[in-house]
Amino acid sequence: MNRSLLPKISIVTPSFNQGDYLEETLRSVLEQDYPNLEYIVMDGGSTDGSVDIIRKYADRISHWKSAKDAGQADAIRSGFARATGGILGWLNSDDTLARGTLSKVGEYFAAHSGVDLVYGDLNLVDINGKLLYTARPLLRLGILVYENSFIPQQAMYWRRSLYERAGGVDPSLCFAMDFDLVVHFLLEGASVRKLPGVLANYRWHPAAKSSTIRDVLEKEVDELIHRHLPAAAAEPAWRRFLKKMYYRGMRYTLEPRSLASALMSRIRN
Repeated sequence: MNRSLLPKISIVTPSFNQGDYLEETLRSVLEQDYPNLEYIVMDGGSTDGSVDIIRKYADRISHWKSAKDAGQADAIRSGFARATGGILGWLNSDDTLARGTLSKVGEYFAAHSGVDLVYGDLNLVDINGKLLYTARPLLRLGILVYENSFIPQQAMYWRRSLYERAGGVDPSLCFAMDFDLVVHFLLEGASVRKLPGVLANYRWHPAAKSSTIRDVLEKEVDELIHRHLPAAAAEPAWRRFLKKMYYRGMRYTLEPRSLASALMSRIRN
């Protein structure tokens, strides 16, 4: 494909005191060799040397800011408010893009004007970057609501028009802003396609296993289901359980490799 025809992709990286991983994240984006990239870094006023790392790459970053914000979701929303690309995505400051991801994404959007959102598989890696297992998600509303609320945010890109129709990132959320956004997308009737292969690496921290984080995340997801899908939230437990089993069977049938991923996830948790 003629590279001059590739759409502008705007990526936002929110960051706060992630100096141990930030440079690897920045390089994974900047070294994509994508000709129409807008990269925005929103730092929440880090005190761990992150700003020095950002300054090192400032001439290749479209916009960056380091100032106190209202949290990760606020930083992401503010970054997207500055973005000018027709394709959007965000990458957290401890995750990385797989090599060639942006070309794959840009070429697909350029060739499929009717598609609103694309995503792919992602590798879960430990704090040292060692592969733990590959997650193979499926973005289906029933699966997300009843069976598995995991969102492959690191490996997901969408059109600006879809983002604006959905109302953008909710800055009041702590952890489930990606779940909220995708549910909005799907309720808006987004045309979704899964691309082959791994698009990103998601760094799994021991702290992410804490009961506090899990409790807040699960509480937010439950509140969002009540807000967006009250009929589903009001179903009796036995019906929700049956639907959970149905959608789990669907996920394993449509993506058989996700069974191995599920087993590895149980082991890690």
